[in-house]
Amino acid sequence: MGASRMTRPGRGDEELPDEPLGLLLLPGRLEGFELEAHARDLLSIPRVVALEPSRVPTPKFMRDAASLRQARRLRFPGRPRAVVLYHPAQYPLARALLGHYEQLELWYIAPDRETLAAAGHAHTADLLEFDDLARVHARQTVAVTEAAEVQDGPLRIRLRELEVISPRAFVPVVPSRRPRRR
Repeated sequence: MGASRMTRPGRGDEELPDEPLGLLLLPGRLEGFELEAHARDLLSIPRVVALEPSRVPTPKFMRDAASLRQARRLRFPGRPRAVVLYHPAQYPLARALLGHYEQLELWYIAPDRETLAAAGHAHTADLLEFDDLARVHARQTVAVTEAAEVQDGPLRIRLRELEVISPRAFVPVVPSRRPRRR
């Protein structure tokens, strides 16, 4: 599996390394994040990378287009196989990634809906809608205890099945950007 390559969907001229990856979509900076310990534990796996959201808020009317563009532009040192969503605000990017990469599956570590609804965000209705969509499209919704411990046994088993957790050495190869045609 290690030496073969596959092409990125919709871009036949660009090759992706055939190393399976896990992606973490964080709700903000890793430092100080409520589930930081869990995210850091997953990040200790060599084939797992994290994405923090943009520091510049995206206007609501541009959210889907910006997510699609970001999904197309991101370059990974392998082939994303699992994406772990920690907060519904990142669901538009998760949805765009799912549409861009073949065989990518969503795992949702869902916040408590009552806490989400009571947070008083300006976009609470959107967050609740994204939460519903993430629950529907996720391979599995992972439980979080009141002590902020993630019950991720099934996720880790699946990461082994997908070879994200693997005894093979991981040698990352980041595809280069093609120069733009003028």
